[in-house]
Amino acid sequence: MPCPPSLLDPTPTDAPPIPTDVAVIGAGAVGAATAWHLARRGLAVTLLERRPAGVVWRAAGPAPWTDTGLSSRLATRLWQQVEQATGAALLHVVDGVRQVRADQATAALTAAATAWGAQLRHCDEVLTIDGSAGGALVRTRTATWSAARVVLAGAGPATLDVDPAASIVTVATPGCFAVPALTATVGEIGLTDHSGRP
Repeated sequence: MPCPPSLLDPTPTDAPPIPTDVAVIGAGAVGAATAWHLARRGLAVTLLERRPAGVVWRAAGPAPWTDTGLSSRLATRLWQQVEQATGAALLHVVDGVRQVRADQATAALTAAATAWGAQLRHCDEVLTIDGSAGGALVRTRTATWSAARVVLAGAGPATLDVDPAASIVTVATPGCFAVPALTATVGEIGLTDHSGRP
C-alpha cells in the first residue's frame, strides 16, 4: 500500500526546524511503546515511520505474543493500561497462558501513544540525522525536526545515515509480549519529566 500523495508534500526548504523533545524513528511495536512511555511523561514526542501505519500494523501479523515470564507482571499491568487508554481488548488467556495478538497490540500501542499527545508522522521517511547544539536535526522527506533526543526503534532505522555527534538512543528489543515492560526504561534517557506525576 503506497503512501497517499498528500502526505508526501514537503515543507518549504526555508522553513525552520519543527521542535520536539524526542523523535522516535520506527513506528512498529517497539517505537510505539517507546513513544507511549515518553508521551506519558509529558514530553513532546514525534513518532516517524516511512510506511503507512496500517502496513506497519499488518506487518506485525496476527501471530500471538505469549507471556514467557520475562517482565511478566509489569508487562501485564502495562497491557491493561493500554487497554484502558484505547478501549481495545488485547489480553487473552489461551490454555492458561496470557497473550496479545501482534498486529492488534502494535495498533493499540500507537493509539495509546497518540492519546497521550505523541504525533504520528507516517509516510515520512527519515533521510538523515545530524548532530546539533542540544540534540539532533532529523531530516525527513517532508520536514526537518529539531529533537533533544532521537530514539531508533527496531531494525529498520539501523540503516540510516547518522551523525555520530547526534544524541541517539537505540532500542533493539524485538516485538514480544514483554515489549511495554522492556521499553519502559527508555523513558529514563535524561529528559525532564513534564507529566507532573510522582
